[in-house]
Amino acid sequence: MRLLDCFISLLAQIRQFQRQPVGDPAALSAQLDAAIAQARRAGQDAGHADADIEEALFAVLALADEIILATDWLGRAEWQRRLLQRRYFGITNAGVAFYTRLDALDAARTGVREVYFLCLSLGFAGRYGYDRNQKALTDIKRSNLELLLQDEDGLPAEAGRLLFPDGYGAALQPGEPERKPVRSRRRWKLSSFAFNAMLLPLLVLVVLYGIYHVIIWQVVNTILPQISI
Repeated sequence: MRLLDCFISLLAQIRQFQRQPVGDPAALSAQLDAAIAQARRAGQDAGHADADIEEALFAVLALADEIILATDWLGRAEWQRRLLQRRYFGITNAGVAFYTRLDALDAARTGVREVYFLCLSLGFAGRYGYDRNQKALTDIKRSNLELLLQDEDGLPAEAGRLLFPDGYGAALQPGEPERKPVRSRRRWKLSSFAFNAMLLPLLVLVVLYGIYHVIIWQVVNTILPQISI
């Protein structure tokens, strides 16, 4: 299980609250606490390092606080005293710390970066939320997507592979050793902008589909016991 998968249920609850902001702050706090504990257990059971779990959790809680405080909800003022970032990480400036931590993130911690990128894709803005010029935030999303798409050679994933590689081996006779493709064969070469333009919307849609799939099933499981046949 990827690290991102461990937080889907928690993210689904946050999105569900955003769509239907009901309940009091104490109840919401307890609900999210349970989901956080579940996410931590899932990460540990999947064998992820505690440091990676906590780093990913920070990003998710920063998103959660931002969404809750931006929602038209009677308990919004009281939530200032129940901030998840304060209770779990002892800070109140997650809007700034989010980007500081992301900048310091090691390139090898791809799983954590996926969670950060998902939070950005779901609308987290933090300190850039009041900036009319969104270029800086867009650049951050683009650069992190490029890091996620890079292979071990620092190139966009799949960019260096031959198109239809099976076609080159089709003409080989039985027992004939496979020949390496000659250098003159054409390869697909896409700019980072083209990769972003094609893959960013697709990646966001896939992630949102997964989250809404969880939300739908949670709603169905809640409603079904109330239906009498």
